[in-house]
Amino acid sequence: MKHKKRVIFYLIDGARPDVLSNLLDSGDLPHIKTYFVDQGSYVKGTTCFPSTTGPAYLPFLTGKFPGDHHITGIRWFDKPAYFQGRWARDAMRSYCGYEAKYFNEDMDDTMPSLMETYDDSYNIYNMITKGVKEENDLTKDRKTKLYFRSHFKHEHHVVDEYGHEELMNAIEKDFKFIFAVFPSIDWDSHTYHYEDDRTRDAYKIVDRSLAEVVTRLKEQGTYEDTMIIMASDHGLTSTHSHLDLGSFFKKQGYRVLEYPSIWTLFPKVAVFISGNSFATLSFLDKQVMYDKESLMDKHGQAIDEFLKEPAIDFIAMRNAAGHISIITQEGEALVTLSESGVGYKAITANPFGLDDTDKQLTEKEAFDYTFESDYPDSLVQCQQLFASHRSGDIVVSAHVGYDLRDFWEIPEHKGSHGSLHKDHMHIPILTNKPGVLTGPMRSTEVYQIIRDHLDQ
Repeated sequence: MKHKKRVIFYLIDGARPDVLSNLLDSGDLPHIKTYFVDQGSYVKGTTCFPSTTGPAYLPFLTGKFPGDHHITGIRWFDKPAYFQGRWARDAMRSYCGYEAKYFNEDMDDTMPSLMETYDDSYNIYNMITKGVKEENDLTKDRKTKLYFRSHFKHEHHVVDEYGHEELMNAIEKDFKFIFAVFPSIDWDSHTYHYEDDRTRDAYKIVDRSLAEVVTRLKEQGTYEDTMIIMASDHGLTSTHSHLDLGSFFKKQGYRVLEYPSIWTLFPKVAVFISGNSFATLSFLDKQVMYDKESLMDKHGQAIDEFLKEPAIDFIAMRNAAGHISIITQEGEALVTLSESGVGYKAITANPFGLDDTDKQLTEKEAFDYTFESDYPDSLVQCQQLFASHRSGDIVVSAHVGYDLRDFWEIPEHKGSHGSLHKDHMHIPILTNKPGVLTGPMRSTEVYQIIRDHLDQ
């Protein structure tokens, strides 16, 4: 009997490819090894910039980057909208609270998600529910309570266990596409360490879930027609030091607009942080976007002091020639933009550690050029992010081991992500179908792999 083509997507939030590979080698993930490594396909890929939950789901679900949707972080600030009306709903956003309900509306309607494309789609914990029928959003009634309790009591694994129960319920239905988030790897990594025993146990929950799902699909006779994909949305590193960006700019004499202090009177700079290792800065003494030259002329003293902070890996800003300046305390390089592609040129420093290229690279060439560097896919990721005005006047990427938010964290985060560094950008991508994943790829490419299978 021929069954319709179906896809189950496991989003294993915060999983690092090296940790996953170590657990595979040690025999702790026997079912992932059997169904994905031995019988299917497993590659290392890249997520997007910022490498943070929410925006990093968009490539999988829509095939587009966060900048394409103007969702440039888990928190974003819209400078033009702010000056049209500070309290307009589209002036600023934090998806970490009640404003998460606006994520669906904020997405670009011309870039429909897989759940909009395929009617019989089911959702488990994903904050992006656009296109999902209400009755198919299986965790909506318990998610808030479970997440709240998990966050403050560190009872993480119960969330994944309940999600697995709903996944087992979903595969009994006439589904086309299931998107299931397993958040505990990320939460344990933030709370303890990405190699803590409790974090390893979260990987094992996913492995057990896969075993039960495959067993049931085989009992149904639907396994061969079902593509199962597993991927992370970002990597993660342990955090030893915090630099609170809002506090830094207050000490420089700026009134700061930031979440949750959005009521600040007469603010001079908006500080919006995502994943805690990424931030956008928007200076509010000028209504239009700054370029590097005018920004340094007006605020150069504060920016120079900012670059001296050990937490700052690099900052990026548009320049007057239409390129992107990548700046560290040591100097500057350029990501060059043209209609034919992107390039890289060290000027007074080499922040990305790349060889100069006189050639403007296509997206594929730029990926290959940067993948094994410390900043994989850096050129295209800077391009996509700065294509949106919500990238602010300055983009900030933190050094590994540091993050950009301090006393607002309750409880304190001991792990961070969001930056452009390889430890945050590299992700595992796996499927039960052999020959489908043939080499390193962007998370945006997974979208088309899913489409190709479902449209057969």
